[in-house]
Amino acid sequence: MTARRFNLLKFNLYSLIFLVTYTSQSQNDTPTSLHDWYDSKVGKENLDINNGKILLNYDIILKNNDRFYFQNYTLGSVVYDNQLYNNVLLNYDINNDDLIIKPNGENDKMPIVLNKSKVNSFYVNGKNYINLGYNKISNNEVVPGFYEEVFLNNNMNFYIRHIKDKRQIINENLVFDDFTEITSYIILYKNQYYKITNKKSLTTIFPELKKNINEFYSNNSSFEKSNKAKFLEDLFKYLNTIIK
Repeated sequence: MTARRFNLLKFNLYSLIFLVTYTSQSQNDTPTSLHDWYDSKVGKENLDINNGKILLNYDIILKNNDRFYFQNYTLGSVVYDNQLYNNVLLNYDINNDDLIIKPNGENDKMPIVLNKSKVNSFYVNGKNYINLGYNKISNNEVVPGFYEEVFLNNNMNFYIRHIKDKRQIINENLVFDDFTEITSYIILYKNQYYKITNKKSLTTIFPELKKNINEFYSNNSSFEKSNKAKFLEDLFKYLNTIIK
C-alpha cells in the first residue's frame, strides 16, 4: 500500500470513527479513546510512530549509571507528527536527547529511536516534555531539544532541560562508560527564550524586579542549594504575581 493510499485510509477511518462515536457514545467518552480504538484497528505495525531506527547501545556501565533519564521503560503518551499515541512504552535517552520506544512490549529486544524532529511532546510519570527544537529557538545560549514543562503562565513559561555527559573511566583495569547529569533552566518571556544560570541572569531579564529577586534569594538561600529546580519554580510563580 502506498503512503498516499494509507493516509487516505487513515482520514476515512477517522471520519468513520467520529460519526459512529458522535451518534452512539455518550459525551463522557474521552478523545484519547478514539486514538486507542484507531490504533488497535489499524494494527501497531502500521502506525507511523513505529518507523524509526533501531537503538544500538554499546555502553558498558557500572551501577546502573546509564544514558537514560528514567530507570525503566514506562508507559506514557507521545504526540508524534501531530498524532497522539497512548500507552507507549518509552524511555528518554538524555545523552543523545532521543525518545526511545518499545513497540512490542517490555521484552522487545529492538527499541526504536524516534525521529526527534517529529516528536512534538511526550507525557510520562505525571510530567510533560515538549520539543522546543529544532526550528523555534534563535537564542544561541539556549540549546534546542526536549524540555520538561514546569510552570506555564501567560507571563512566562519555565522549562528544565536534562542532559547526561558521557566519559570513560577505568575500574580494575577495565574501561567503563560513565554518565553525569547536567540540568539547565530556561524561561520563555516576551516571546524570547533565556537560560537561567544565576541571580544576575534573572535581574538582567527582569531589571524592574531586581529588589524582589534579591529579597527572594536572601530569604531562600538554603533552599536554592538543596533543590534549585523547586526554588526557581517558586521564584517564577512569585514574580508572576507582581509582573504588570
